[in-house]
Amino acid sequence: MDTRPITRERVLAYLKETASRPLKVRELAKQMRVPDGEYRSFRRLVQELERDGSIVKLRNSRYAPVADRNLITGRLSVTSAGFGFVAAEGSEVEVFIPATSLGPAYHTDRVMVRVTNRGGTRAQPEGEITKVLQRGLTELVGTFHRKGRFCYVEPDDARFGSVIKVPPGLTEDAEHGEIVAVRIDNWDTPHSPPEGRVSERLGDRDDPQVDAKAVMLAHQLPREFPPHVATAAEQIATEIPQKEIQHRRDIRQTLTFTIDPATARDFDDALSLETIEGGLFRVGIHIADVGHYVREGDPIDHEALARGTSVYLVDSVVPMLPERLSNEICSLRPNEDRLAFSVFVDLDGQAEVRQVEMTSTVINSDGRLSYEQAQEAIEGLADFGDLGQAIRTLEDLRQNLTRRRLEDGAIDFDLPEPEFELNETATPVAIRERSRLNSHRLIEEYMLLANRLVAEHLTTSDTPSLYRVHGGPDPESLEAFREVAAAFGVRIPAKGFGTGKSITDFLRSVQDKRIATVLNERLLRSMKKAEYTPRNIGHFGLAFRDYTHFTSPIRRYPDLVTHRILRERLTGTMTPGRADVLAERLPPIGQQSSERERVAQQAEWDSIKIKQARYLAEHLGESFAGTIVGVRAMGFFVRLDDILADGLIHVRTLGDDYYVYDEHQATLTGERTGRSFRLGDRVDVEVARADWKQKQIDLLLDEEPAPRAGAGKRRRGSQRGRRGRGRPR
Repeated sequence: MDTRPITRERVLAYLKETASRPLKVRELAKQMRVPDGEYRSFRRLVQELERDGSIVKLRNSRYAPVADRNLITGRLSVTSAGFGFVAAEGSEVEVFIPATSLGPAYHTDRVMVRVTNRGGTRAQPEGEITKVLQRGLTELVGTFHRKGRFCYVEPDDARFGSVIKVPPGLTEDAEHGEIVAVRIDNWDTPHSPPEGRVSERLGDRDDPQVDAKAVMLAHQLPREFPPHVATAAEQIATEIPQKEIQHRRDIRQTLTFTIDPATARDFDDALSLETIEGGLFRVGIHIADVGHYVREGDPIDHEALARGTSVYLVDSVVPMLPERLSNEICSLRPNEDRLAFSVFVDLDGQAEVRQVEMTSTVINSDGRLSYEQAQEAIEGLADFGDLGQAIRTLEDLRQNLTRRRLEDGAIDFDLPEPEFELNETATPVAIRERSRLNSHRLIEEYMLLANRLVAEHLTTSDTPSLYRVHGGPDPESLEAFREVAAAFGVRIPAKGFGTGKSITDFLRSVQDKRIATVLNERLLRSMKKAEYTPRNIGHFGLAFRDYTHFTSPIRRYPDLVTHRILRERLTGTMTPGRADVLAERLPPIGQQSSERERVAQQAEWDSIKIKQARYLAEHLGESFAGTIVGVRAMGFFVRLDDILADGLIHVRTLGDDYYVYDEHQATLTGERTGRSFRLGDRVDVEVARADWKQKQIDLLLDEEPAPRAGAGKRRRGSQRGRRGRGRPR
């Protein structure tokens, strides 16, 4: 008798693979041997599957899997132009939805689509939305408008495509022009916008301290932990029982240290180094043992799964775990005993792995270094004693690890990131490109090593696990990238391009750093996104056959899952029954974690764009240098140096000619003058408009020499641009 719990996956699998015909709920329950006492919950489960489009209810109240190949379900993504796309669940198919075929659906809704035109070999399929299965956005952020007794909210996100009416009495006395959160209560308003109520007044649109709160609400990020979760965290004991220490390897006397950002408070990894017999080096990679404190199924675990990951906004953090855990009990703070899960790796002088051991430990960090301090140790600019020597040895080994990984075909995606300097009101007063130090690479390389070794261990032991996978690029994506590179004036060899090594060699061959960065981004965008799944297909970008996430359980839920699975494997508690349970639970956990990662990334990008726009709003009329990174019929996008913000120069502002867009060459060319703008061109620009509400920046070509700082055009702050004559250089 099958004693496994009845899950969505089991019901779907039974209807698709076992049932010979459509079944009524009672028939299905009988065939699946559902106990009488569980019938009600089983019926609700079947009804949920029907509501979300996974199965269909036929006229005779029988249920069947969705068999019509022209029906797909997925999440709707609407563009600012009004049309949308639906990525089919369980496949890589993406269906184009014209604006006239959106029906009652809005951006981020989960919908059912009937494919009306599958297109040719290269054309994208087209469809129409037939049913909204689940609303995606139930609360939005926007500007409150009051016109007499008529009130409405204009969402910040233009992709929503509609205002939300707010009936009298549900406005919370919001003032005209104020930024608010609005919760939608009624979607069924034919020929009329949805209706909602103001759920929170956020304040003045011009207040930078509102930015983080607005981003959190826009992406439905939790701002507080539920009371029962906070209470559970407070009840966790800080003292480590002696009995627990006795069950672990005690390495408190081993030189151990952490390297993190100067402002960090959650230290989830530490390193140690010992010289052992045979001229080998024993590297210890010690990860906070979150799994000891957060048990599967407890309130903190449920909340961590729902959040999926910590989210790092420019001026705020949305943690996955309560701060009592992330910043105190689990954080590997110096001179305090902490529980860890450690990977010990014996390396020779060429960083070849000789032996690996994984075990539970208790550690006591001897030092907490910032990345800048660790870099000083690497360069010998500061004396950190034995700790400094350990860091230098680890860096020597790191260089060999990196070299070997790149030789194996790993792609070196090393993209620049902006770093913000904020004042006490969260206003950006400076933006610069974040430094990329060897100390950063050191930590990253050893974390990659630990993640790979844990994945290899779980794979060879045939243990169900959650992998971090990344598929290789398809031929169409490579051909599209070849065209983009050609538009930059960079040729890609006709043969042999597509392996990780060939891609890395190509990117390194591009002499212009700015062009190399843009090509790097375009290539990354054209490739499949990395995701979490129990199906191990390897990681193309890292050139690893086996890879998982293990090293950040404080801020990533999949790492916590990996900790639990590895512990069960090492302690011999991974029974066949437990393996069966994991086989059912891991797919939805992987999907949830991948989705939460995407939400977090979008929120972080929005936070960056808002602060960039705020900064540039104080520098209207000033001149900046930049590189053309995108060309469209409507104009071209320029990335400003140092600030790394992208702004649009609209074609209508190029008043000297009529410009023709060449999609294949990615150029705009003047019909009369022959003047051309293409990817990679250097231009001087002037900031014309910066709208942090829409996260948009409008630029003008700097046709006339701009006055230097203090000469009249400058408003505030330092003038970061260079003067020019407005032509590509």
